[in-house]
Amino acid sequence: MANWLPRFLRQLSFLYFIVPIALGSAVALSLKSYRYTAMQADRAEQSLDEPYHLLANETLDRVDNFIIDSDRQFFDLVDLDHLQDFARQWGNIVRLSPAIDSALVLDENLAPVQGASVSKKKEAFRDVFMQKILRDLPLAELPPDSHRHINKAYDGHDYLVSYIKREHGERTFYIVLKISLDYVVKTLFPDVFSRLAGQVLFCVRDGDGNVVYGSPIETTGIAARLFFENRFPTTLYRWRLQMAPTRAATLALEEKARRRNDRLLTTLTLVTFLAAMIFVVYASIKDSRANQLKTDFISNVSHELKTPLSVIRMFAELLATERVQRPEKVKEYGATITREAERLSRLIENVLDFSRMERGGTAYEFQDGRLDTVVERALDVYRQRVEREGGTLVTKIDAALPSLAIDENAMTLLLLNLLENAVKYGRGEIGVYLTRVGNHLRLVVNDQGPGIPRDEHKKVFERFYRTQSARRTNVRGSGIGLSLVKHIAEAHGGTVTIDSDVSTGTAFLVDLPIVAMNPEGVP
Repeated sequence: MANWLPRFLRQLSFLYFIVPIALGSAVALSLKSYRYTAMQADRAEQSLDEPYHLLANETLDRVDNFIIDSDRQFFDLVDLDHLQDFARQWGNIVRLSPAIDSALVLDENLAPVQGASVSKKKEAFRDVFMQKILRDLPLAELPPDSHRHINKAYDGHDYLVSYIKREHGERTFYIVLKISLDYVVKTLFPDVFSRLAGQVLFCVRDGDGNVVYGSPIETTGIAARLFFENRFPTTLYRWRLQMAPTRAATLALEEKARRRNDRLLTTLTLVTFLAAMIFVVYASIKDSRANQLKTDFISNVSHELKTPLSVIRMFAELLATERVQRPEKVKEYGATITREAERLSRLIENVLDFSRMERGGTAYEFQDGRLDTVVERALDVYRQRVEREGGTLVTKIDAALPSLAIDENAMTLLLLNLLENAVKYGRGEIGVYLTRVGNHLRLVVNDQGPGIPRDEHKKVFERFYRTQSARRTNVRGSGIGLSLVKHIAEAHGGTVTIDSDVSTGTAFLVDLPIVAMNPEGVP
């Protein structure tokens, strides 16, 4: 792990506490916002739900009240003193009233009164009543003038029967009416539900779930929550009324879109927050790393400056004290002072160039020049340094290379930086090659050093960056040489690449386009 990371974690340990707290707050805020939106939607649904349910219950009561009031009117027409005229009178009543199918009167023994039964249809209601329906009626416990209904299926047919107990003198009679369900469905329902058309969706189902009136209603999404279903209270209690808003489908789509948008907004909020926190942490790491690299840079540059200065001072003092008498030693010490001064000059020039590059103030003076001449001149200056370090400099420069637009000083600095790296980290033979490859001139500097892992090939051109293997050695470096090399190469329209791996040595390849200066002095 890099040395800067533990220091960063120690310096910014508060992030371990702030990030969870901030993340928890963001999650809580997002959830609260989502719940508030859902609560507002529920309130809106409730405001729609209350009048809508009131309308449904009013409809049920209206149907029930109509049937009950109609039955009462017919019960009041029965003359218990003249039951012998019942069939004649009620025959006319039944024919004129579509609400009644059949009517009959039972005595206190629950036996049909002679002649007191009539039916509009040919069906034998009296027989069905006496054989099946009568045993389901609680007539013995029925209070006088108590009106009841039974809604039940017999032999696969729905029946709605209304009955009442009447005391007359010392006798007891039971009046029974069979309500016409055809009349209810075809006449009563259209009249009752006509005022609901366009306001709500409605449907009436029988005890078997079959639709007897209206159209089936889809019950999904919000329609399921606003869906109303209830039985008729006292008359058609086997039947159910179902209702839903006419905009149920639209409301369902709107609700689905709202919930999707709420989830999306909540997710975006969390993602944005997480991205911000990641950016903060990343920026802190980058800043801490940059600060550490700058600190290392200052330390390394200080050391790099201190070394040649110490050597220059030491040999200068020896010469100044006149302790050295032999001419060859004086010459040697003078050469050492000159060499270290040149080294110090190159280092200062590197730092100054890097500073200008950082400020964006680097200006190159391009001229038509010969790169081979620049390379040969730089090699003449550096050859002794390579030999002193125990290395061998091997060069190969193609003949008849074309000229191109270059800044000779910048290209000299580029080559010297590559050679400096090769001397520092390489061993044995150092090769410098200049050749033509298509429309480019390729400058190659290779060494037989430890090599650079492939995952660090791009990083070595970053400012202040030094490879892990270099950081583990005692070799000092500023970490700006290769960033200058890349900057100079790109300023000339070229590229710099690495061909290296661990234990295979390193080759830096600088490709420069063969471009001449135009009349305006621009390459």
